[in-house]
Amino acid sequence: MQTPSAPKLSAESQAEAESRIQVVFAQHGSRLSDAEKADLRRLANEGQAVLDRLRAFATENGDGPGLYLKPLIEREKKPSPRPTPSKPASKPKNS
Repeated sequence: MQTPSAPKLSAESQAEAESRIQVVFAQHGSRLSDAEKADLRRLANEGQAVLDRLRAFATENGDGPGLYLKPLIEREKKPSPRPTPSKPASKPKNS
């Protein structure tokens, strides 16, 4: 059931979106209002259109990712060790 502004989905995509909606309704349906259910249905259909576009993008097995994740991790810096003061050389004992 699509609204006029909803994206046009193929029958397969509609079935996939409906399946996803039914899983959410089965788990959380008793806690959702009718407005929330309608909103969830709208979001699932919009998300399905995005998934269809993503799946249509042709890639080869050897293609690398478009973005490499290089996380910047801030580590706590250890204080540099203080140089221990050198002990003065002991004077030889005169006996």
